[in-house]
Amino acid sequence: MTRREMSSGLAFAEEHDLQRLSQWAAEGWRLAKIEHVWMVLEQAPPEQAIFAIDYQETPDPEYFELCRAAGWQHVTSVEKQIHLFKAVPGTAAIFSPTDSATKYQRAVRMFARPALWSSVGLVVSVGLLFGVIQPWLLAQPDKMLGVIIYVIAMLVITVLATISIFTVWPWVAFRLRLAGIPVGTNRLVFGLVIGTCGAVLGYFIGSTIP
Repeated sequence: MTRREMSSGLAFAEEHDLQRLSQWAAEGWRLAKIEHVWMVLEQAPPEQAIFAIDYQETPDPEYFELCRAAGWQHVTSVEKQIHLFKAVPGTAAIFSPTDSATKYQRAVRMFARPALWSSVGLVVSVGLLFGVIQPWLLAQPDKMLGVIIYVIAMLVITVLATISIFTVWPWVAFRLRLAGIPVGTNRLVFGLVIGTCGAVLGYFIGSTIP
């Protein structure tokens, strides 16, 4: 038996989500994997556990062996970059304050390139749509062609905007953590912001369809 729980966003609410995992483990739900924004849980015997997260790009087996030797068991990884561990309560913290800063530096580097390219792609796409494609389409007699091209452009921009949300936001959050500025959010705020951005983008593009 499995269930799915939406993550609050590890970049924004790392402590909250790790605490939730501990609570679910005590209730008999074991983390099986993370799929996008969903944490997939499997029913298992209740256990008392604490959790930690690290960011390492394709670590070697020695990395996991060192964590295991320190009392931290590897639970799951996301795209070989984000790694979750668990341990029994009372186990020494897997990260010291210095290690935590290094961890967030790695996370910043991990998200920097996707955030940059998705942002550049979004800006260029919007600029091309309203600066080049739209004037050209308005001069065309075939209105159906305009509708088709606008729908395609809207889909491309929506995809790029979604990628930007899931790369730029985490990058900003990790930068804030490095600066010692607390960050936090919840699923309601996360959903409202994404929904609002999507609605504004859809309305803006849809209102310009010839």
